[in-house]
Amino acid sequence: MTSVEQAVQYLKRSGIDWMATLCGHGLNPLFYAARDAGMRLIDTRNEQTASYIADYWGKLTGRPGICAVSSGVAHANALTGVVNAWFDRSPMLLISGAGALATAGMGHFQDMDQVSMARPVTRYARTIDIPNRAVQIFAEALAESAAAPRGPVHITYPMDIQTARVGRDLVAPSIRPAAPPASIPESVERALAKSRRPLILAGSEIFYEGAGEELLAFAAQHGIPFQIPIWDRGFVPQPHPAYCGVIGAATGGPDLLAEADCVILAGTGIDYRVAYGAPAKKFIRIDRGLTSWSALKTGGFGDWLKSARKKLGVHRAGVEAAGRRQSRKGLHAVHVIEAIGAVRTPETMLLVDGGSIGQWAHQMLFSEIYPGHCLTCGRSGVVGWGLGGAMAARLARPASPVILLSGDGAFTFTATEIECAVRQKLPFVAVVADDQSWGITRTGHEKEFGKAVSSTLGPIAFDRLAESLGARGRTAVTPEAIERELREALDMDAVTVIHVPIVGGLCV
Repeated sequence: MTSVEQAVQYLKRSGIDWMATLCGHGLNPLFYAARDAGMRLIDTRNEQTASYIADYWGKLTGRPGICAVSSGVAHANALTGVVNAWFDRSPMLLISGAGALATAGMGHFQDMDQVSMARPVTRYARTIDIPNRAVQIFAEALAESAAAPRGPVHITYPMDIQTARVGRDLVAPSIRPAAPPASIPESVERALAKSRRPLILAGSEIFYEGAGEELLAFAAQHGIPFQIPIWDRGFVPQPHPAYCGVIGAATGGPDLLAEADCVILAGTGIDYRVAYGAPAKKFIRIDRGLTSWSALKTGGFGDWLKSARKKLGVHRAGVEAAGRRQSRKGLHAVHVIEAIGAVRTPETMLLVDGGSIGQWAHQMLFSEIYPGHCLTCGRSGVVGWGLGGAMAARLARPASPVILLSGDGAFTFTATEIECAVRQKLPFVAVVADDQSWGITRTGHEKEFGKAVSSTLGPIAFDRLAESLGARGRTAVTPEAIERELREALDMDAVTVIHVPIVGGLCV
């Protein structure tokens, strides 16, 4: 048995039954071992997409997704998804092939130090340099990726190590022990006792730790408003009396931070989305014990919550009014958002990829509910991940409807992946809101400088593009047509792209 055959068998025993990949140098032994073990290979046309599939599987499930790519520039391309996972602490494993370890550093084909490139944006990165230790190294990497704080990991697997014969007596895997359970610190309870206007900012770790239900109950019981930093994971499946939308959007939001006298950072930190902490009088950060909210004792803050909810209502009304004004010029983002809202069910997986359309979605779709199966770009703010994310969503929840809402710029990063999704039977519905620009940038240019620079895009017939790649292509030019096409597409087991030409404009 070879080292790579043993490693793949270990991955299968660990519950991993697929890898996202793009074939190339250094991968053939891994591919054939995967085939013989019955492991599915989800192939892509760009390593970025393969890594996004692994990243978004991790975001959806809390378990590491696996991406395997070849060496050199392929490894660098795949780091796009790794960086996104690093920003969001989502679990994934990048396996990169390589030339023979015996000639590493001597100038063999695509010779480079892949581990050093990956190390700054991973929790664990190393080369398998001893054939008999492959299982141990895979076990260590997966354990590091899935243990809090989660994150991406990397393994470089040279070809001569993959094909080396090994015995059955392997070095025992070294599993990272789980962190001991902890409670929310007493300092939180003391701070709440002194507070009149507390605010909870609930980050992605609430979702990953499975603490959402308890936090929702705690906030409702005590009347404490909470917000989710934009692009963090949601956990609000239905309207909730204490949920006050997202914070940190480029298009603003209800300004609760400036009024709060105590801000509890639950599974998130201080960054640009909370004005670097400047407006508030006191911040308390908690990253452990996130499931022990019911143990906290505090009073009620009903008047403060009423004020916070009123601010949310005023802000949302302003957003909708801005959309109505802009929609007088033609079909608009608000029409797209309303159509998706009309067809969405509690089971619908909604992915939002794009700058301008993403702002509208957060302000309108995620101001009342924000379920854990709704995915956005994450804290990195990246665009272009959507097609890989939709494929991951289909893999993670094969029975759920999947809608990808994308801007035209974001969609074209990896548009040819449509063919891969069609061929590998990973259906979803993509709605492309097309304003022929990098909308959020163009609007900012026009507002600040009076004229857009290098942010205008040309026309693309996205319906015909989709058809050329084997998918269903449709165009909707009225609000009624958007909803009609969505309903028809969701009833079909196919990849559908709905092209919606819209006028530009941000909800500012």
